[in-house]
Formats: sequence, C-alpha cells, structure tokens
Amino acid sequence: MKTAVINIKGTHCKSCKLLIEDVCKDIKGVKSCCVDFQTGKTFIECDEDFNLDTFKQEVEGLGQYKVELNS
Repeated sequence: MKTAVINIKGTHCKSCKLLIEDVCKDIKGVKSCCVDFQTGKTFIECDEDFNLDTFKQEVEGLGQYKVELNS
C-alpha cells in the first residue's frame, strides 16, 4: 500500500471534492481518496494496481479539472 499526492487544478468547493472522491471509488487500485478543494492536493491510498494515467483520464474527463502529474 502506498500514498500518492497529486495536485488537481480547478477545485474550488465541497462539490468538487465530493465529485472527484466519488470518481476515485471506481478506479482500480484506489483504496481511499481525500481531496483538499482549497489547495487542490489530493491524497490517494492505493495498491500496485493503481494507474496514474487512468486517474488523470477519469478526473479530467469530468471536464473542469486539470491533473498535474509533476507537482
């Protein structure tokens, strides 16, 4: 088990937090997800099946967020 910290641009309210956390539930390898909508920092507890590209695709597919992989 590992923890990934990913920055997501475009989060600004509690609804953003809940929407992203809800999407994370369906991503293979994600055990838990916690979004700080004020900073955009997202903490993901994941296993070896977690794929960062899949996460990026799912979150950015919501249309209003930008996942920064090099933060």
